[in-house]
Amino acid sequence: MTDTISLCATVLATSTIAAAVLAWTPACAADGAESPLKIGGAVRFNYVYKSWQDEYSSGFFGLDTARLNVDYDDGTLIGSAEYRYNNYPTGQGGYWQHFLHHGWVGMRFADKSTLHVGLDKQVFGLYPFASNNFYSSIAFYAGFEDKYDLGLTYASRPGPFEWQLGFYPRDGGSYGGGGNTAGASNRYSYNIVADDEQGFGTGQHDSERNTLVGRMAWHVGPDARHEVGVSGLSGEIRNGAGDTTRRNAAAVHYAGPVGPFKLMLEALRYRYRTSHDASQTYGGLDPNSFVMLGAFGYPYPLATKGNIYIANLSYDIPGKLGPFGGFKVYNDYGILKKQVGGYKDSVQNVTGLSFSSGKWVFYMDFMRGKHHPYLSPDAGGLGATPTEYDRSTRRINLQAGYYF
Repeated sequence: MTDTISLCATVLATSTIAAAVLAWTPACAADGAESPLKIGGAVRFNYVYKSWQDEYSSGFFGLDTARLNVDYDDGTLIGSAEYRYNNYPTGQGGYWQHFLHHGWVGMRFADKSTLHVGLDKQVFGLYPFASNNFYSSIAFYAGFEDKYDLGLTYASRPGPFEWQLGFYPRDGGSYGGGGNTAGASNRYSYNIVADDEQGFGTGQHDSERNTLVGRMAWHVGPDARHEVGVSGLSGEIRNGAGDTTRRNAAAVHYAGPVGPFKLMLEALRYRYRTSHDASQTYGGLDPNSFVMLGAFGYPYPLATKGNIYIANLSYDIPGKLGPFGGFKVYNDYGILKKQVGGYKDSVQNVTGLSFSSGKWVFYMDFMRGKHHPYLSPDAGGLGATPTEYDRSTRRINLQAGYYF
């Protein structure tokens, strides 16, 4: 409880500082120079169909996210914060939650390198995203894509060779939600969390601490359009009973053009050591063969050892169709091959189209996979995956978002 209060106080303090810095805006010059302070947000709506939900044979429609963004950049002082509110329809769990997505302040130095302090994005693997679709890649659900933690992030100046280094003493913390959500999982990023009242009843109370992340990338070829990179991560896992173990991950990644297409490739390997007693399990599994991850209101088990492989191909369609433009077609494939307990592989494939019109952005995604908490009835999909769910299932997501 003390850790939770301390963490929430730290995050709130960070967001308060961010708000103070962002609110400090010099008056616009007489020549009408653009203000360094920008305030915006978005409201997004989804239609969802899940092949395994017989009670919603025609799918369902509802709010996905409402969010508020504040950004500041005067050339030297920089900062960014975003707060989100989710309220999902019954077919999506029928719950609401809110959380700080990110909140940091920083500086841009004379050589264009930057330093961020606060709740910031870990720079690991394919960056800024390992996917083209709205639902991200399988690496996101394992905690290795679009993840935000509390700490320091340094990024070298842009150029043919870039490197980033981050140190995060704490994770991003948990926030508020309805009574049918798991309190420790009311957050955006998938972190290791305590398995509380809405989880699997394992009694695990793990948390992430003192995570060090490093990334190097080389931009090569004509116009430096090909990026080749390596990433590494190492941090502590504290079990809530005084024991500390380690988790490590490494990845190699590539992004660049192949003819008219853009290709993204990543190979990622992670190994977590845990310290659970015999009672901290479910279904008779080895208690040290999985760890609980949580976000968006609920936790689920992840195998403690695995390899992730990602292969994405996209194509930007030129021209416009009436008021619509920015067309992109893509296929994003990912697989988690678990290396412990004879656990079954998890697969995610998303074929889709994105486009825009003014301030509106649209996604049309057809998802197919198995042993995945968002693509099958198997909530433990990134852990053991029993044979009763050993089949591919489908999910359709159509989204319209207004960004302002």
